[in-house]
Amino acid sequence: MVARAAPENYNLESVTRTVAVLKALEASRNSSLDRVARATGLSESTALRYLSSLATHDLVERDPVTGLYRLGLSLFTLGASAIRQRDIVGISAPVIDQLHERFDETINLAARQQDQVMVLQVVESRRPMRKGVPAGGIDSWHATALGKALLAALPDADVDRILGRYNPVRYTPSTLAEPDALRLDLTAIRSRGYAIDDEESEEGLRCVGVAVAGEQGRPDYAMSISGPKSRMPYSRLQEIGTALIQAGRSLSADLGYVAAPAAT
Repeated sequence: MVARAAPENYNLESVTRTVAVLKALEASRNSSLDRVARATGLSESTALRYLSSLATHDLVERDPVTGLYRLGLSLFTLGASAIRQRDIVGISAPVIDQLHERFDETINLAARQQDQVMVLQVVESRRPMRKGVPAGGIDSWHATALGKALLAALPDADVDRILGRYNPVRYTPSTLAEPDALRLDLTAIRSRGYAIDDEESEEGLRCVGVAVAGEQGRPDYAMSISGPKSRMPYSRLQEIGTALIQAGRSLSADLGYVAAPAAT
């Protein structure tokens, strides 16, 4: 007679089998019952019980035509929630530290929340500079590298919606307060990959920024490097922009976004 599993081990065994079934479906996009059974070492009747139970929670789907099984959309929802619950400030710390060490200028991290640019973190330069928006503050869409980088990464419909109910304040003589001038700048940002605030939010201050894709590929965040124009001449902006583009891609990957492979 085969010994029954002790009660305290039974649930752990069930969890292990459940994970094995999900892993089997992860390894193969569409799997038959017998294939799942072979991959997990379960009998077909046992594998069917696990598949059926998982299907009732939308963790597994069965194609009614082919009878094949695949992972359910509820797993996608759970995975997205897990990533959203991760701390963006903590995740971005290594990337921001590297930028801060390399350039010794102020590094800014922002999030796009309810059509606003919310500054999440400001890591100040060790050298003197004018102060920008502090952490917890709201930055402008049209006059900052953070805001413009996000706008340039958004679909045209979202840009139209945001700017349609937005009052662009002229902070300095260089502020792009006219819609046509701002949209022309957004085209340039898309072309080069990073935004430039050239004394548009504050005289004497320059800033370079990039959008950062969240787990679903949307421009949910932005990073920027700001400093006085004496330390950020035009000749240095491309170097800073290129570094930010690379840092933004690294942070996006840390957040769970997997970019599509480049077309060949």
